[in-house]
Amino acid sequence: MPLTIRDIQNLGFSALESAKEEWAQVARRLGGYGDRVDGHMRRPLQHEWSGSAADAAQKRMGRLSENFQFGSQECALIETALDGVITELRTQQKKLHQSLDEAIQKGYKIAPTGEVMYASEGDVPTGDPDAGTPAKEQERRGLEENIIGVLRNASEIDARYCIALARLRVGRGLSVDHLESMRDASDISKISGVAVGLESTPKKGTDPKIVRNWWNGLSKEEQEEQLALNPSVIGNLDGIPARTRDKANRVNLDRLIAMYPPGSRVTPTVARQREGFEAIRNRLEGDSGKEPEPLLLGIGPEGQGRAILSYGDPDTADNVAAYVPGFNTQLRDVGGPDGDRAKNVWDSARKADGGQHRTASIVWLGYDAPQGGTDRLAETDFGVAGEERGKQGGADFGKFLDGIHATHQGEKPHVTAIGHSYGSFTVGQAAQREGGIPADDMVLVGSPGTGAQRADQLGVGADHVWVGAADSDPVTHTPSDSEVAGQMFGGPFGGIIAHLGDPHEVHFGQDPASTEFGGRRFSVDDGVPWSSHSNYFDDGEETSGESLNNMGRIVAGTPEKVTSEERR
Repeated sequence: MPLTIRDIQNLGFSALESAKEEWAQVARRLGGYGDRVDGHMRRPLQHEWSGSAADAAQKRMGRLSENFQFGSQECALIETALDGVITELRTQQKKLHQSLDEAIQKGYKIAPTGEVMYASEGDVPTGDPDAGTPAKEQERRGLEENIIGVLRNASEIDARYCIALARLRVGRGLSVDHLESMRDASDISKISGVAVGLESTPKKGTDPKIVRNWWNGLSKEEQEEQLALNPSVIGNLDGIPARTRDKANRVNLDRLIAMYPPGSRVTPTVARQREGFEAIRNRLEGDSGKEPEPLLLGIGPEGQGRAILSYGDPDTADNVAAYVPGFNTQLRDVGGPDGDRAKNVWDSARKADGGQHRTASIVWLGYDAPQGGTDRLAETDFGVAGEERGKQGGADFGKFLDGIHATHQGEKPHVTAIGHSYGSFTVGQAAQREGGIPADDMVLVGSPGTGAQRADQLGVGADHVWVGAADSDPVTHTPSDSEVAGQMFGGPFGGIIAHLGDPHEVHFGQDPASTEFGGRRFSVDDGVPWSSHSNYFDDGEETSGESLNNMGRIVAGTPEKVTSEERR
């Protein structure tokens, strides 16, 4: 049934505003209940109770927590829809009042259905029909078109939101469906996104300071709407607070996994991504309630997959380490060995300063690490590892570190950028971008080069470029392009000649462990060729752990404790 002028004039928004606030409170309350189930029930029992009964209880508590979180998300969508309809109908009510005032001031009468009429028969313009429509009649028609247009728009808005709200209903026996939640968010975004200002959301890659100022300029309600409608964007924007990103990305992670249920026919790339997403979720669940607290700062399906995992909160940490893994790293490794490496660095830094300062240790897989032709190729085969991925990854890594500074609370943190294998080239490219790298120290381990010839080209000062290179690590001896060309065209002798021309030139420039490079080489375990490249982050179970100890000392800002090794 079309709305009348009286319907729109009598629109009272106080009841809708109250309903919106009540739904917002319910959303927050349900989210809080979910956090309590995790924090006060699941996590304590997870570490103190085992057996079949414990497994069954954990499963039911997990389902209860999911129900609360799902309910919170749906209630937040209802709140957002109500905010949208209030905003849109208020705009139409304002336009109607303006059009009515104008018509009345000009002496017209208005019917309840919007028709504009002359006040009396004497006001009806007369004249020669062949002369065209009189100006007075043109005026009346224009006013009538404005008023009826408002009524039409208001009716369309009313119907659109009625349908949207009806679709947010759930039946008895709540069944959590992350895909349904994603579809609901998409529907509400299309319906009310403009009304609630969703188009103002910065695009990925925006200067983190601009993102931070935009986020801080939103009201609490507007921030909650962004989280409800736009978690995949908010969770991956540099310049958004870490805990907000974590909250959004846990929703993103569940949705990414739900997109391809077990048994679905998918491409090998998607299968690897799903395996990686599940490994990351398992790590988050396994480490929940422990110290340090894991935060998911990035997750996405772009390329081979994206993931950023932090042990500790970088927004409040005194010392922040950001580690970039290298060749052959896949998404699943963030949930596996690379997640372990980030945790080991946190432990080592805590040990180095006796726990006097807060630390955040991050593994950053925000780029496509080069992959071999097989699932796991030998680390020494750098023929497939060109420069493009490192350059693009370096630009994105630098932006991420900009974001760490933009959202940090209190005094500026001490930031250490760590690159392993091809990741050291990526870190080196970040350091050589315009504006440099916002880090205080740089650690390069198992490096095939950074693209720089000298440490002082990396923007942190040569004394703050730290290099760990086991002599038995073949990656730190990867042949330079000239050596490869010499071998191709001159055989072994040609390769030897090229090597003698510059014995410390490796695949991506000067060997960081060399005297010519000018960095500070620290002690590592030499090991054996087939394992030394992977042992830099070892916590001492298979080696002395001296490499990890030294990295912890650098991250903790205690360089005087670092043990050194002679440069090549």
